[in-house]
Amino acid sequence: MHDVMTYRTRGLPLTVTGLLTLAACVGDPIAETESETEHEINADNGLLTINGLNTQNGLNTQNGLNTQNGLNTQNGLTDGVGLMTSASGRTTVSYLVRCALPANHAITKLDQNGTSYTFTGLLGVAPAWESGACDLGCQQWLSACMIAHINTAGAHVPLWVVADPRAQPQIGWGLNAQYSHQEGAYFGNIFVSPPLLFDCSGRDVYVNPPPGRLGSLTSIPPYKNPAGFNAYCAPYCTASDFPNYMSGFRSCFGYNAVMTVWRK
Repeated sequence: MHDVMTYRTRGLPLTVTGLLTLAACVGDPIAETESETEHEINADNGLLTINGLNTQNGLNTQNGLNTQNGLNTQNGLTDGVGLMTSASGRTTVSYLVRCALPANHAITKLDQNGTSYTFTGLLGVAPAWESGACDLGCQQWLSACMIAHINTAGAHVPLWVVADPRAQPQIGWGLNAQYSHQEGAYFGNIFVSPPLLFDCSGRDVYVNPPPGRLGSLTSIPPYKNPAGFNAYCAPYCTASDFPNYMSGFRSCFGYNAVMTVWRK
């Protein structure tokens, strides 16, 4: 384990649930703590399926969602259509916003009946999408975040997420002693057609894998390992930077937007 004092990073304990038409359980509000040595964000994340995503069409092809316009504009996420018309669709929106926008940022949208819903940010991996276009890098970071939240068993599992601080300084490489098993890394692009959902296995992927997570073999995951079934990340990915080179991976299979997940 590496000294988080080096980077004053934020670690992300997440509780994941499961993906594929991508919906989830929204958990408790954020509990944020701060000390002189590290920042932590405690979040309950659970994503069962991504509503509107299937094996042929990416999330950006329908459902009132458009990456060319900001989420907080009418043409970025349209009121009263697509994702906003069902509970599962609105859950997908809640995770998109939670992943994309920073804490204390929120957007408000209407369903088909004119009922108002407010979605709050948390992880801030794609903040530009709040009011402007979500370019390729934005899409890939947001995709990595969404994929990392998936649990095909629909179970809530506490996780710790790390990412390259050069791109995601609010997350960084800092680890937490309570999350000592490296599960794997997630990357891809869920906005293109067909959508790209990828994973690779961390060194502890088979240590007490919880239901619905990588290594558990309890259900067929929607993501795919480019190197083959449950192949390890290490031979194919670039490790995190010294002195935190054991924390995670900053690039995998040509993707520079990678989230590495740790679990208890």
